[in-house]
Amino acid sequence: MQKKCGYCGKPIEGEPVKNELLFRQGNRLARKEKEYCSERCASYDQMAHES
Repeated sequence: MQKKCGYCGKPIEGEPVKNELLFRQGNRLARKEKEYCSERCASYDQMAHES
């Protein structure tokens, strides 16, 4: 079973990029580790959760 990118949903080819996503959950800071197909998808997902 092939893993999918946590941001764009494409199948991950080769070594996945692991990143810890920081986001607000209520008034607390939460962390979640996700796998992405590239550094670009990892940074875009982080920016999407910062707004």
